[in-house]
Amino acid sequence: MKKIFLLAACASLLGMGAHAQTAEELFKAGKAEFDKYDKLMGEYFVAHQQNSNAPDPTAGERATALMNGFEMLQQALPLDTIIEVNKDGTPKIDKKTGLPKYKTKFSKDIVPMLASHVNDVLNVGNLGLQGNDYGTAYKAFTFYKNLVKSPGFKGDKPTDETLADVSFYEGYAAYQLKDFMGGFKAFREAIGLGYTENQVVDFKNSCIANVIQDYCTAEKYGDALNAINDAIDAEPNSGFYYDVKGFVEEQKDGLQAAEASYAKAIELSPDFANGYYDLGRVIYDKAEKVIEQNSSATNKELAPKLIPLYEKAMPLFKKAAELDATNNTQSARFIEDIDYKLSLLK
Repeated sequence: MKKIFLLAACASLLGMGAHAQTAEELFKAGKAEFDKYDKLMGEYFVAHQQNSNAPDPTAGERATALMNGFEMLQQALPLDTIIEVNKDGTPKIDKKTGLPKYKTKFSKDIVPMLASHVNDVLNVGNLGLQGNDYGTAYKAFTFYKNLVKSPGFKGDKPTDETLADVSFYEGYAAYQLKDFMGGFKAFREAIGLGYTENQVVDFKNSCIANVIQDYCTAEKYGDALNAINDAIDAEPNSGFYYDVKGFVEEQKDGLQAAEASYAKAIELSPDFANGYYDLGRVIYDKAEKVIEQNSSATNKELAPKLIPLYEKAMPLFKKAAELDATNNTQSARFIEDIDYKLSLLK
């Protein structure tokens, strides 16, 4: 019997007893939750057949029972896989496979129990979304994906389109819970499976930006750089990611440290307004430093150093304003300021 997967126990599960639970205890507890779900679902089905407009008072109770059952049974699986040992304590080796021998007791019942309820989990996720219960929705969609992708799953495999949809809504639930890294991973998976709807790229970018912002706010710049570099490794042609990397470098070491990343951002994404604006700020800042370092110099003396910098920054701000016409106030201010200073210098 292969392991399917192991998820961390939830607080309610950890609180069930002071001792570490055995596979048998978890199996019995999980089965009881599934039995409860099946009983309530049967009652709902009968009531719904009699009156399709009847209220559904046990929807939340059913969802809780199903989620608890899944968590407990998944906790039981790895505990149920026991390596057989020789008298000296070394693992017994299967001569055919060359791998350690193992035995199971409850897994033969757990695996079909999980598989038979997989679509119920998906329904719980959908109901969670509809009721703004994002915690339940996130957990349900994650369970569903892990189960159907596991090597021990015996049911019908969903299509990539279905998995893409589930990944998007998993990400959306995570986003609402402010689990931005979880949302980022789910949105990226959805995109990888071909999902293009509901502004999924914007959601994904917003997630990683929030992750980075939180790290920078806490001055965890190493963690921020690790996170954005991981994102770049997975999508090396994203100008947005390089702009975010520049933001981290700017927060950590000052504006000039971000120049290469901001330049890379517009190289990769020529229509990315914020990249032009940020690179423009870098060039403008260089001019400001020239002025600070030569406070007693005349305009005539400063002109050879400042004019090339201003003339390099000006088209960057103009491009930013052109690409983002609805949000170009800051670019317009730089353009006006540079235009005025060039008039004095020339």
